[in-house]
Amino acid sequence: MTANQNYIKLLDLASFRACIENNGHKMPKQTVTARKCDFFISSIADIKLDGLIDTPYLSDFFVIYYVTQGSINGINQLKSLQIKTDQIFFSKPGEIKTWQRLNGVEGYMVAFTLEYLLLQIQNKNFINTFDYLLPKAQRKFDLNTTEVLFFNGIFEEMLREFKNPKKHSIELIKSWIFVILIRANRIYSGQYKKEFLTGYKNSAQQTYSRFLIVLEESLKKLALGEITKIPKVSMFAEQLNINATYLGECIRKASGTSTKTIINKRIMLLAKCQLLHTGNNISEIGYQLGFDSSAYFIRFFKKFENVTPLEYRKHNSYNYAITGQSKEQKIAPMHAIL
Repeated sequence: MTANQNYIKLLDLASFRACIENNGHKMPKQTVTARKCDFFISSIADIKLDGLIDTPYLSDFFVIYYVTQGSINGINQLKSLQIKTDQIFFSKPGEIKTWQRLNGVEGYMVAFTLEYLLLQIQNKNFINTFDYLLPKAQRKFDLNTTEVLFFNGIFEEMLREFKNPKKHSIELIKSWIFVILIRANRIYSGQYKKEFLTGYKNSAQQTYSRFLIVLEESLKKLALGEITKIPKVSMFAEQLNINATYLGECIRKASGTSTKTIINKRIMLLAKCQLLHTGNNISEIGYQLGFDSSAYFIRFFKKFENVTPLEYRKHNSYNYAITGQSKEQKIAPMHAIL
């Protein structure tokens, strides 16, 4: 990202597809392209990227990465990630990331918006019933031989229908996405039985998940400069048609912490990304994140990190330059953020 980059971009699915089809050489200047896009699938081997989407961005769509050969190293939300052969990973909207394909990788990449998936079903909270898409859940799975054969067939058929659409191709593709999501949830329940059995089923967890959706939407608007402050807890409760006290009770029951703490942690993540990936000074970043003064932002940041924003930037920027890693990136070099 260049030094004059003011905000972390919101990359919609149309722009993401344009980057890929433009060989990833440039991030589109506009976040809204002329060609609307709400679903896209590609064989990873067919993505002819000499370079990468090398500037951090917020996505407003889901991506399923299914690797059949090779591996992808990446960083999502400042945390390292590696997707290996016969693994599948689910990337969620609202995450700060960059993306790069490494040579020798084969598999499939499926991207879709939530609206595309839910347009024709009545239960708009259906996506929240998938345990692995909820907070703190594992979203990368190892697939056994039977599961590999199963997913190979579905992804191949989906790609074929996308490239050569026929009558009801859209409905068929949507059905297959749901099949993938449901099958992944069963894999999750088998590989992470303790997490699966301990929760994400009651009303508190459902409220928690709904809250995170509206929080991420607000964070995207904040990152884009469309709003100047994150809404208060009472305003989030109003959006969810519940009172603030009940929201707080649900959040604490589901997560073990307060609503305000969750909001503050997400602001901190956005602050770190701004510090590492923009050339903005501390006052500018504080203002962009809704702080009335740089002094207030510095106190807020130091409360969580025990260092000032400037100290954090100096130390972690040095690590990026030398090793490609910050303190949060212990596993793999920063080849990509998925």
